[in-house]
Amino acid sequence: MPLKNKGDTVIALMRRHAIFGSLVLLLSFDNGAFTFVQAPAASEIPQYSVGPLTDYSLALPGTNDVLRLRRGQRYNAPDSSLPELGEQSDLGLVTSDSSHTYQDPLPFSQSDAVVAGQVTAGQAYLSDDKRDIYSEFNVSVQEALTVSSARHIQSGDSVDVERHGGAIRLPSGKILFRALRDFSMPLVGKRYLLFLKYDPSTEDFHIVTGYQLDGEHTYKLDVYSYSDRNNDKLIHSLREQGQSEKQLLDRVKAIAPPNWEK
Repeated sequence: MPLKNKGDTVIALMRRHAIFGSLVLLLSFDNGAFTFVQAPAASEIPQYSVGPLTDYSLALPGTNDVLRLRRGQRYNAPDSSLPELGEQSDLGLVTSDSSHTYQDPLPFSQSDAVVAGQVTAGQAYLSDDKRDIYSEFNVSVQEALTVSSARHIQSGDSVDVERHGGAIRLPSGKILFRALRDFSMPLVGKRYLLFLKYDPSTEDFHIVTGYQLDGEHTYKLDVYSYSDRNNDKLIHSLREQGQSEKQLLDRVKAIAPPNWEK
């Protein structure tokens, strides 16, 4: 199975007996996102998501769409001898991003914009070589907290954001998913604070990191330190940030680098 970067390492290969057997995982399609969850609990704490579930025919790269081709090429496998995703592929593959340094929960230096907004749509796509999966979301910007000169964003804009991973349903009904262990996907219908990196060649943004906004509670999409990990299970409750939505947004505005436009 292809990896986004050569340095990525495979940490889990979840085959059919694991998903439907001893791990006792359930499949859930919630708010446009396909998630693997433990047995239901009373807690409303958000859970890790592997991303949107999309039918294979809709996930194919568009041959007449230049931007879609460019976006899909970012996730082409470095090894062209690997087979395309299909019936023979393993159900799930979880990788660990070797560039993740577990250091900066507010990564201004890696971002071109920081926005608060609602995810209005989400879809998984095959890479251009059909050997990997990435997901794209549309975000309705409710507030542009900080913006660099790379790409101007203002309240009311809609922007496309992407992240490695997602789930594809093959014509047979078999579902394949690819995921990064420490990076959860946003859910359609939910609100987030997102740190974004702009790619001018594809006219979209990569999600550097993010926080789910829920009034008096905020939750980290990603793991920022080894101590943040509950365990090595893929599906886990997202960690609380320990601040209300207002407190987190005010903090981000207050510490944004002075050379950024506000």
